[in-house]
Amino acid sequence: MDNTIENLVASAILEKDIAEMDIDGKVYKIAPPSIATLILVSEIISHFPIVEQDVPKEKVLYYVLHYAKQFSALGELVAILILGAKGLVEERVEITEKRYLFGLIRRKQERKILVDKKAELAKIILENVSPTKLFDIVVKRLNKLEITSFFAITTSLSEANILKPTKEVAH
Repeated sequence: MDNTIENLVASAILEKDIAEMDIDGKVYKIAPPSIATLILVSEIISHFPIVEQDVPKEKVLYYVLHYAKQFSALGELVAILILGAKGLVEERVEITEKRYLFGLIRRKQERKILVDKKAELAKIILENVSPTKLFDIVVKRLNKLEITSFFAITTSLSEANILKPTKEVAH
């Protein structure tokens, strides 16, 4: 079945995963595009430093080494692009069994724990994904986020003066 606009919209509304991606031997389901995902991605990108575009070839290595430490959030960025805004945290049930009286009495306890899937995937990405594959993932996922539609919404609202700043009240 082709990925028409109608199929993508239906996937987003029904919160269906739109594809799968293999990273370090584990298959991750790619979340459908959402405004929340786009906002989280924008927030992370806003913290990246601005790097010069016209760097001479002989200085590229020095620029990369100088700025690399400031791009540690790339793992988080790609994790958000893959998991989506709703898939960043998962609630798991952990069952523990305690035994009393030499194992004759057993009691099971259930405990709910929150797992930060974004942090787990970000660590895997930074440790195991090559820069070329990372670039491909970012470009492909950003293209699927329907950025032009989001831009059209924001510009039309801006033109309608809905986003016009209001007067601030003095405290």
